Amino acid sequence: MLREETQRIGALLVFDEVMTSRLAPGGVQGLRQLEPDLTTLGKFWGGGFAFGAFGGSRALMRHLDLRAGGAVSQGGTFNNNVMTMTAGFVGARDVYTPDACRRLNALGDMLRDELNELGQSLGVGFQATGIGGIMTTHWHDSPITDPAQVEAADSPRRRLFHLELLERGLYIARRGMINLSLPMQESDVARLVQATREYLMRHAGMLD
Repeated sequence: MLREETQRIGALLVFDEVMTSRLAPGGVQGLRQLEPDLTTLGKFWGGGFAFGAFGGSRALMRHLDLRAGGAVSQGGTFNNNVMTMTAGFVGARDVYTPDACRRLNALGDMLRDELNELGQSLGVGFQATGIGGIMTTHWHDSPITDPAQVEAADSPRRRLFHLELLERGLYIARRGMINLSLPMQESDVARLVQATREYLMRHAGMLD
């Protein structure tokens, strides 16, 4: 709908893929088969260094080419950082390859399915939403369709879950966000699922 409307009124469609570009070799725009006018990138594309980038069609990017008559100057502290560009390039070419990307996100899909099965089988209002290796846990048994359903990041249930997983050597964000990383294997997923099962069974009476 956004692609259709922006084309209709002549506005730019910008995809912020700073986080979501890791979800498929072509990012979420590749998954959804959509082509934005501009895309923003960051995070892991810098190979661990401070990084941010944007790009789009030649018709738009020509405005930043001052040598060719462009009128937009894009200066910045980290521009043309050779070390960052090298680390990011090697990371994308040799480490986070398309096959590695697909494996990691398939592992995330498996984890999310197993977490959702836990909530359903134990009759506890617990679920996970997301795509691939990025997800967030919620303390609801009905589908999350509205921002008002999302529990506050500092709620007691979120804090307790976060702390008890830490006790078991597992780290998720206190707000419930889980991001998988390349070293993770199915055994790590099984460990997280088992820890979550124990938590839900232990505290089932006070989670609803």
